[in-house]
Amino acid sequence: MKKLSYAKINLGLTVLGKRPDGYHQIETIFQRITVADEMEFELDDHKIHVRSDTEGCPSGALNLAWRAAEALKKQFTIKKGCIINIRKAIPVGSGLGGGSSNAATALAALNKMWRLDLDVDRLIAIASTVGSDVPFFVQGKTAIGRNRGETLTPVSIPRKYWGVLVCPDFSVSTSWAYQSLNFSLTNSYKKSKLADFLQNLEDEKLWRAWLVNDFEPIVFQKHPILSSIKQDCYNLGAFYAQMSGSGSSVYGLYNSRVEAKLAAEEFRRTFRTFLFQPVELPDLR
Repeated sequence: MKKLSYAKINLGLTVLGKRPDGYHQIETIFQRITVADEMEFELDDHKIHVRSDTEGCPSGALNLAWRAAEALKKQFTIKKGCIINIRKAIPVGSGLGGGSSNAATALAALNKMWRLDLDVDRLIAIASTVGSDVPFFVQGKTAIGRNRGETLTPVSIPRKYWGVLVCPDFSVSTSWAYQSLNFSLTNSYKKSKLADFLQNLEDEKLWRAWLVNDFEPIVFQKHPILSSIKQDCYNLGAFYAQMSGSGSSVYGLYNSRVEAKLAAEEFRRTFRTFLFQPVELPDLR
């Protein structure tokens, strides 16, 4: 069985504070994009195997797809195993949710291959035990993510755009980024304005003012090139630009394919670059 495993970008990312359980309270808009890994699944006798053609893609228990398969196998006492082959296009450690997407894709594929016939709600419940972003990739719609990111509210962003995704040749540690946050810089004002923003999508000034990524100040301080890429997105005509997640990728959104293609050609001189569009899918099951 072959499946595509799509990346996501964050439209804004507010960290509201640290919870008693050690996780962080966030609010963000998750949007799936057309950059995707290719995954292939085969049945095996007993064990779970994950293979990838990309250096830096973890295997075994460090791989979220492996952990998703193991969670299903244990919960439903599945005797068979599987072989998961991942052909990576989504850069590792780039804030694009590649590992979480792979995990959700594994849940959907093995739900069919192991003939479990679980509904979406059951898959999302299992996904939330694997990783905070995994539930988003099980459901198919653009969504507001709250709490750890696992509490989802589908939203519609009818504004059409083309995107340029710029990926430097280094990653940013998510754990380092969270540990480095100064919570005096975060507040609930941005959270309270998110619903208003969704009612004013045509106002480009509101995208920049209200969709802010709280990780940018600390990550840009450590990696100034990311700030330069973001500014270059604007210089090349983007109506909105931001770092995705905790980095290291930066994207710019453009009003036309022609503008985006010209910007992508410029960035490709120096960086790994993708031209993309947002994508909505049926729920995975």
